[in-house]
Parts: sequence; structure tokens; C-alpha cells
Amino acid sequence: MNPIPRKERERQAREEDIINAAEKIFIEKSYSGASMEEIAKECEFTRKTLYQYFSNKEDLYYAVIIKGFTRLLAYFEKEIKNGTTGFEKLQNIGFAYYKFYKDFPGTLNLMNYVGYVKSKKENIHKHEEFNKITNLVAQTIAKIIDEGKSDGSIRTDIDTMSATLSSEFLTTGFFNMLSVSGATFMSHFSLNEDDFIHFNITLLSGIFRNKNDML
Repeated sequence: MNPIPRKERERQAREEDIINAAEKIFIEKSYSGASMEEIAKECEFTRKTLYQYFSNKEDLYYAVIIKGFTRLLAYFEKEIKNGTTGFEKLQNIGFAYYKFYKDFPGTLNLMNYVGYVKSKKENIHKHEEFNKITNLVAQTIAKIIDEGKSDGSIRTDIDTMSATLSSEFLTTGFFNMLSVSGATFMSHFSLNEDDFIHFNITLLSGIFRNKNDML
């Protein structure tokens, strides 16, 4: 395996610094409220340097959420190893999402904001990267669902892709609402957040469980 040339290592390190700075500023200011000038100041580079790596703010935003989805996928893969059946692994993906929410709440908010960002033709490369990582997330879940169908722990009367997209939508929606109004909701009903989240993950994942497997 050939070592990475020094200039390429420096380029990668500088790009990572810019992405980390952008993540911090986007979380603090929101995507719409952040500016390239503020990001440049945070990473101690000039705006000119930023534009050598990213064509515009949207391009940089996609780099940030691609990093977020890559990190989320790593959480999935770690928790999947703790399950034996397909259903256990699917449920563990929900708990992995919970751990990611606890560790990176601001990043998760940015990831959920993607539908509000207007696309530009010049950012097609980052869009392709984004599509690849989100497709990989979906493929990971679909593989677990198929495994559960095979071992009898997950219902066989539901379409795998429909179940995959539904599980993503339900889980994402739950944590999105939690990040927006969770603190007020927990306080109003005197709920323990950990217990409430655990209950909901168990409830949502139970939709896909083969009831015969519980006998």
C-alpha cells in the first residue's frame, strides 16, 4: 500500500479543519444564519482558501452532513454486533440512533435540515456522495430486515424496502421532534428522557417483530 504524499495529507487535514469549523458554526448559527466568512474565521483560513475546497456554503453543508451520516453508520455497525437475531439487530439500530442523538444533537439537527437546502448544479459531486452514504444506511437496515425474515424474528408479510424506509422515517421523525420540543414535553409531563426514548424505540421496532417469535 503506497503512503499518502505529504501534500495530499496536508490537503486532507485542511479540508477536515474546514468541515469541523463549518459543523461548529452551522450548529451555533444554523445553516441559514451562518456565513462563509464566519467559518473561515473559525478555522483561521481566508475565505479564498475555503473556496479552493468548497464551491459555496451548500457544498460545505453537504460535506458536514456526509460526515454525520458516515459517523451514524459507524454507530449502527457497532450496535448491530450486539444483536443475535435480525429483530434484535434492527432494534439495536434504533438504540444506536439514540446514542448518536445524545452524542451529536446539533449534527443530527443539521442532517434533518437537508430537505430545506436548495440544490445548485455545481454541487452535484457532493450530492452524489450524499446519495451514496444515505443509500448505504438504507442498505444496512434492509439487510438486517431480510436477515430477520430469514431467521423468523421479523415479519415476512411486509416488503423489505417499505419496512426500511418506514423505520428510517419513524425514527428520524421521532428524534427530530425530540430535538425541537423534547425538553418542554419532558418537563410538562414529568418524564425521564432516557426511559421515554427507550420505550418509544421498543414500541416502534415492535411493529416489525414476528409475533410467533415471541411465543
